[in-house]
Order: sequence, then C-alpha cells, then structure tokens
Amino acid sequence: MTGTGERAVTSRLRTPSWIARVGTPDGRVLGAGVLLAPDRVLTAAHVVRPGLPYVVHFVGVPGVPGVAATVREDEHVPQREDAFGDRIGDLALLRLAAPRPAGHPTRLYRLAAPHGPVSMYGFPAGDDGGRWHGATLVAARGRDSQVQLRPQTPGELAAPGFSGGGVVDHATGEVVGIVLSVDAGAGEGPGSVFSYMSPTETVLSHLPQVAAWTDGAEAVDPALRTAAAGGRLDVPFATELASWFRGEGWPVLVTVVPARGARAWTLTRAVTLADRELRTRQNTSAFGRDPRETVPPAGGHDLALDVKGMTAGQVMDRIAERLGIRGDPRPERLAALRVPLAAVLAGVDQAADPDALLGLLDHLAQQGARLLLVFRRRGGHAAQAEESFVQRPLRARWTRLHRELERILDELGPALDERRDRVLPDPAAARLVDQAEAGVRRTRMLRAWVDHTPDREREPGRADLLFTFEDAVERRRLRLEQANGVLEARLRRRTELLGRVTAAWPLCRERAAAQGDRVMEAYRLYEHALTLLRQTPCDVDRAEDAVERFVGFCSGTAPGREGAS
Repeated sequence: MTGTGERAVTSRLRTPSWIARVGTPDGRVLGAGVLLAPDRVLTAAHVVRPGLPYVVHFVGVPGVPGVAATVREDEHVPQREDAFGDRIGDLALLRLAAPRPAGHPTRLYRLAAPHGPVSMYGFPAGDDGGRWHGATLVAARGRDSQVQLRPQTPGELAAPGFSGGGVVDHATGEVVGIVLSVDAGAGEGPGSVFSYMSPTETVLSHLPQVAAWTDGAEAVDPALRTAAAGGRLDVPFATELASWFRGEGWPVLVTVVPARGARAWTLTRAVTLADRELRTRQNTSAFGRDPRETVPPAGGHDLALDVKGMTAGQVMDRIAERLGIRGDPRPERLAALRVPLAAVLAGVDQAADPDALLGLLDHLAQQGARLLLVFRRRGGHAAQAEESFVQRPLRARWTRLHRELERILDELGPALDERRDRVLPDPAAARLVDQAEAGVRRTRMLRAWVDHTPDREREPGRADLLFTFEDAVERRRLRLEQANGVLEARLRRRTELLGRVTAAWPLCRERAAAQGDRVMEAYRLYEHALTLLRQTPCDVDRAEDAVERFVGFCSGTAPGREGAS
C-alpha cells in the first residue's frame, strides 16, 4: 500500500477519497479530477474555465455535499502549440471554497513513463458514481509527451467524463498522471479508441506549484541541466543527440564530452529539453530559433545521471527508483518492461569502478536498454565501450543479416521451388505461397543492395536501415517456413494416398474378378487415381477425391462406373 491510498486492484473495490467529479452548479458532469491538497483539485484545462463557478463532488466519501470551486487565470494552462508546433498544456488547478480533511488528498508520483497496465477513474454518461477503466500505455505523443492510453477491453473505452481523472500505475499503486484528453474515434460511437495521459512530470512543467504535492525522484541530476540559451551550440553534436533521444539509430551512443565547452553545454541543453519536467514554455521559446533537427522530444529519456564517483550498485538503485522497481533492483527485472529503459550516464570513466559499471551497462544493453554513455576522456574506457557496445554488436548484426539472406536464397527459397514443382498448395494457402515466392525475389534484390552497401550506411547513426532490413528478412523467413510447411504436409498426404491406392489394388482386383466383368472398372478407377497422384505438380485435393472413389468401389460402397476416366 502506498501514499496514494490504493493499489489498482484494491481501488476497483473501494473508491478512494481523492477522486473528484467536476460539474456545473446545475448538476451537469464536465469531467474528473484528483484532490492533491485539502483545497486543490487537479484536472484538465478544457474541463473548466477561469471566472466560472463549479461544484466538485468526492464520490469516495458518501453523504458529503458538493463543494464550490473556481479556477484562477494563473492556474489554468489551456492547450496550445509550442514553438515547435506540438500541442502542450491542458492543465488546471481548481480551488475549493471549503477544504477537505487532511487525510483525503493523494500525491502525484514521478515515474519514468510507466511500462505496464494502469487504471483511470472517470464518469461516463449516466454514471455519476464513476468507475475504473483499465488501460495500457502505448506511446508518447508530441514534445509535451502526452502518453497514449489504449483500453484493455472494448467495454472500457474512454468517454469525455474521464478527462482530468487520475491514472494509477498497477505496479506501484501510485497516481502517475491524469487523463488529459479523450479523442473521438472514427466510427466508434460515443466512446473513444484512445485517450491521452499527461504524466506527472509534464504536469510539473506547466504547474510547478504541484511539486509541493509530488513524490518520486527527479529524472535529471542538477549537473546535467541548463537553464536557458546562452551557450554555444555544437549543431552536429546536437543533431546526433536529438536523433538518439527520438529513438533513432543504434540504441547505444558512446561519446566523449569534456566537462566544459560547447559540447558540454550542448549535452545539458539536449538533456534538459528531453526531460518532461524541465522542458518549459520559457526554454522552448529560448531555443525556438535553433534548427528543428537539434531539438529532442520531451520524454526522450527516463533518467540522466552524473555517475562520477558512483558505484554500479548505486547506479542500479537510481534506475530502479525511476522505473518504480521496488524490492530487489536486479538488472534482470528490466527485461519485463514493455518499453526499454532510456538512460543518459555522464562521466562513466569517472565512476567509482568504471569496469564494474561497464559490466552493469553491458547487461542493461543486452536487456534492450537505450544508453547514452558520456566519457570525459578519449581512449581507455571510452574506446572499450565503443567497441563493446557499438562496433562489435553492430558488425555481428550485419553478419547475421547476411546469413539470413543466404538462408532464404540458398535454402528456403529452393526448397519452396522444389516442393511447389511437386505439389500444388490448397486454395486457402495459395496466397501464402505466392507471397513467399515474391519475398524470395525481393530478398534477391536486397542481398545485392547489402553486398554493395556503402560504409556510411553501416554507421551506428544509420542503424535504422539495418533494423528495417532485419524486420523484412524476418517476415520473409517466417512466411517461407510456413509455406514450406504447408507444401510439405501436402507431400506427406500425397505419399499416404499413394500407399492407400497401392495397398488396396490387389484385394480390389481379386474381388472385382470374382464378380466377373468388374475388373476393368476397378482398373480404370485405379489408373485414374494413380495418374492424378503422379502428376506434377500434383493437385492433392483432386487426387484424394479419385482415391476415395477407388477405395469406395473396392469396398463395394460405390456405384459401378463412378469416376471412370
């Protein structure tokens, strides 16, 4: 149990006291909210407007009348576009005319975009008591890092009455944000296929006063923050960093950045802008004239640490804290995360034990983590990390890709040709086989391209090209294996039918001879079945029909001249 009062499962059975229903004085429900202080309710800005009266009901406390509330201009952040054209804001704080008891509020919790299921509380039409809906976090949207929520079941589609409602992370039981907006899904009726959450740190970037009611570790060490423009921007380095924060290229970026100078300022600028909480209207405006390709998205990292003097264990503890991993913070637990960890670690060569830290980082990289590793000096540990985390695994992936191409073209493709020459697929599998054949032709072209790929296309920053090739080759390999399996099953069936025909013929001939003139009829059926089975490519369905007629005749259950050729 946590400070929020409930874990998600418990919450579904008992409505917490912090859940608010926001409405008009005449009783119309506008949305939901979260009681953060005795006299403050956090909600979405599109639910309320400054200067108008509202009434807030706390449905988890039966028998309590609604409380009058208003919102001030300086605590209302309407949705708008930032300097880069992305939608931001849509947050507001309601002030209650009468405070609630001290034990009723909850607290927000900083958590690197939660990686598992969540629950949100809202008030769909006709349900003034409200309900929990389950959801899964899908992805951040825009530079304001609005996190997309997908309902767990069709019956849990979001509705406008959920706007402003609290979102509870199942793993920790903490309130990690609020439902920011509910987008009407095309053709989905009054519900919505998706809704969007504003994480706690995004709330704090727009309403810093909410920090008084927030727990959880901040993502960025003070040494890696920059307050405003004024330094000299290293544009190529800034572009490289922004690309990494967008999730592009090779997942591990190893770079050397002295403690001072243009590269150091460029690094802190990128880390600051990539953090949900530190990215504010002021600094986005200050950097608004910078080239767009140098500006990373908010939410581009889960944490940014200056690891100078830190042990590997201390680093793992900080990572676990940011991800909400409680108890034993073993690196193996990161494998269960839906979204890979993205971490910036500065001063790796100045850690208490750089070799031990690199060992931990190697484990995290193998778990799929995205790592930006900053060293202070060239050579030594920096060169070791570049080879271990980037160059060697990148070469191995290109080699494996080439091996998979060879397997498709030298093994699976010829096997498909050989099987298709001998047997036809059944109608249901014909499309699969055609697609598999087309994949072989495309793979032949891809191998020619890969064999002549310029070195610049194999650089870590261009690794998305490699990933695209790997995905395509994987799909083609699986399709070929399925198609070969389908045709192999048809070949086995053909062999079984041949066995039935040849085994049945001697007995059938004896029975037909005993009836005088039926030998020729039996022979015609026998020859017809054998002809179809020996045809290449064999139509197994047609041959099976002929075999059944022959076997039926032999057993005396078929009419005399059925199936004669």
